[in-house]
Amino acid sequence: MPGNKSEREEGGWLAMTACTLVALYFLASTFYALVNFDEFASAIPQFLRYVLTPAALGAGFLAIGLLAKSRWSRPIGVYGLSLLAGLFLFEGFLTIRQVSVHFTSLGRLDADQRAMLARETDFVHGFTLRRLNLLVGVEGLPETMLAGFPGSTTLLCSPPGQVITYEADRYGFNNPDLVYEAPVDLMLLGDSFVEGFCLRPGEDLASRLRQRGPNTVSTGIRGNGPLIELAALGRYGPILKPDHVVMAFFEGNDWENLQQSLKEPWLRAALQPNARFGSPSGAIQTVRKARSAVDEINEKEVTMADIVARKSFLRNFAALQMTGTSLGLLYPKISDKIPEFQQTLQRAKELAESWGGCFHLLYIPRIDRFVGVFPSDAGFDHLQDLVLRAAAAEDVHVIDLKAAFHRHPEPARLYAPDAHFSQEGAVLAADTILDALSATPSSSVGLGCAPILMDKSPGSTFVGGREGRQFGG
Repeated sequence: MPGNKSEREEGGWLAMTACTLVALYFLASTFYALVNFDEFASAIPQFLRYVLTPAALGAGFLAIGLLAKSRWSRPIGVYGLSLLAGLFLFEGFLTIRQVSVHFTSLGRLDADQRAMLARETDFVHGFTLRRLNLLVGVEGLPETMLAGFPGSTTLLCSPPGQVITYEADRYGFNNPDLVYEAPVDLMLLGDSFVEGFCLRPGEDLASRLRQRGPNTVSTGIRGNGPLIELAALGRYGPILKPDHVVMAFFEGNDWENLQQSLKEPWLRAALQPNARFGSPSGAIQTVRKARSAVDEINEKEVTMADIVARKSFLRNFAALQMTGTSLGLLYPKISDKIPEFQQTLQRAKELAESWGGCFHLLYIPRIDRFVGVFPSDAGFDHLQDLVLRAAAAEDVHVIDLKAAFHRHPEPARLYAPDAHFSQEGAVLAADTILDALSATPSSSVGLGCAPILMDKSPGSTFVGGREGRQFGG
């Protein structure tokens, strides 16, 4: 009997320990969500996902460990702890598999890839305009760098065995320079989705649009957000005078980009009615200083430390982020209201109308809506509602890619492994834009806006200068 008592005590201790460890994980998740209530608990989907569900699981395991007999609590605790450990192992597997994608996105180059670029005398890694302007210490909007480096070979990404680049046009954007020799039908504002991240020459969104007829200029640069795109419109719009302006809004990070940009006085100035946006020539000194900064960045190797620093690596691992994504159970942070977004749309629309053009907003959904065992829009629509209400208040026409992507039989195929457009995604996005802009003025294009005319005859594809290059593979 003493032996039996000892075994019962040992079984009870094991059951209590296992159940407590599982309970502590779920209760810690609940505590984190409550501490960050506005971001993870102030909307019903996030409250259910990040507060109620883990709290119930944590309380349940704790109650089982304390109150249930060991013959019940021990297997439940052991199975629960084993399942939790398995989830972390799976998260580790997904994280390791994703490291190569991160290195590709950040432009890590091996010896062979560097050899491919050795003949390039004017080569730059990818960059964000906000970072470059901060590095050189700009103080006013007219001197702010709002484009890339004219004529430079710009690295988009570095997949194994190849490098994908483009030769920047006269202003520093990913376009053939010949687009400026004809009237501009369509001007795209945006971030890496518009720049054509990791898409080969001719596969990016602007190229797909040009292939359908309209002379399209892309001003996309990775890391851009609504405010810096407004500034780019203010500087380059009066030069190009496009018939249509489309500002791409990516729900994955553009809201956060706007929050960050509003902290910079030299960008916030773009919201002023009398804002001085400056000219491309007025920012030459800033571009020269930024080029020196980029040359220093080019000499540094991309390492694992860069991934850890940029991707909130440890926090996401503890939250089982990639596992949650694969199950369709990852919801984004809840977005705060930003009144300046509506002001941004208002100013952009006013600018486009000042030369007789029309302004539109393109809504780009994040891939997380379409992947996983239980995909759902429930946790994502809060931000879209904020964006659509702001657009409606300013009578801005919205082109909704979410609806178009949902109609696709396999929406996840519209994204590449790096979560940007795949080739198929860029094609569908271009088709959706043109379908909207070629409608009658009284319908989706908007009153007073001339529809875009698409030349579908053979040989109608726009052929400009060299758009970009792919080395290797």
